[in-house]
Amino acid sequence: MELIVAMAFVGVVIVSMTDLFTGLRQINRAANNYTIATQVAQQIMEQYRNTPFSSLTLGTVDYSSYLTPYPSLLGPRSATATISQPGASGVDQVDVTVSYKDRTGTKTVSFSTQIANKGLNR
Repeated sequence: MELIVAMAFVGVVIVSMTDLFTGLRQINRAANNYTIATQVAQQIMEQYRNTPFSSLTLGTVDYSSYLTPYPSLLGPRSATATISQPGASGVDQVDVTVSYKDRTGTKTVSFSTQIANKGLNR
């Protein structure tokens, strides 16, 4: 009788540990994908921060090719940068958005900054 109880207990523990590790693997994959999307968005943002103000053109640019090395980011996926003038001339706003599909839905990482005519990167 004790042997049967011990085997049942070990069986429950093994099933619980398997579920735990499966859940941790999914959480780790989601965190890794979010980190990749954040790094791609930061890379695009740094390009604009190092671009002279006079070289910025208003509009939207597609950077989806930056996601090619990362097959773990499921499609549909996209990376875009939108440059606009929200207020006074001499100040441009740069909005970078990276979106990808995760097992729980579509995830989006967005960054925004303003670049001025009289800034460091004139």
